[in-house]
Amino acid sequence: MTSPGRTSPLEWRARLQDTLEVFDETGGHRVLGEVFDTLGVEDALSLVVLPYLHDVGERWSNGSIGVGQEHFASNVIRLRLSVLMGADEATDGPLAVLACLPGERHEFGLMATSIALSRLGWRTCYLGASTPTSELVHTCRTLEPEVLVLSAHRSTAFAAQAPALRRLAETTTVLLAARGATEEVADLCHASVLRGDPVEAARTLEAQLGHSGRSSGAADESTAV
Repeated sequence: MTSPGRTSPLEWRARLQDTLEVFDETGGHRVLGEVFDTLGVEDALSLVVLPYLHDVGERWSNGSIGVGQEHFASNVIRLRLSVLMGADEATDGPLAVLACLPGERHEFGLMATSIALSRLGWRTCYLGASTPTSELVHTCRTLEPEVLVLSAHRSTAFAAQAPALRRLAETTTVLLAARGATEEVADLCHASVLRGDPVEAARTLEAQLGHSGRSSGAADESTAV
């Protein structure tokens, strides 16, 4: 429940809508700065920024806003998250490689997980949207990360890459995230499902792996990223 005089998450999202969806970049950045300063990075991501992005996608899908508004709002938020991703980079923590599978471009949840992990003392290598599996193999062979976190909103995206992911799982702990990550497809890929919203997922990963090395998997109550 929101305290009297305190801006609620719904009100913060409305303020983002009122600025970003009328192409007010300065106003959008001002609101984003205020929400991160007021709520802190983790709560701002979980309660305001990611739900707002979901709302934007829904409004674009039902025709309430145009593709230009959706792209503009997304690009302003992507810029802010990119800055946050470089703000707390550790030098000696465990390493996570994060990527979206080929054809997958929903990356905001994965960016949020990368930010949250960095704030927990992890090193992160963020490869971003639609990453070829050959690049995943090369990156993991080069960096030898504690975990590889892969995001896809379609379970078929994981299933299509299952042979390559099984080979990766021989040497790297592979975690599947986002709506496409089911137990069935995780078994197919010799991986585990990373659950919880993006911030919860990072905390789960820290609790199970942290600075002590590899574990067999990570789980929470709802599918992450």
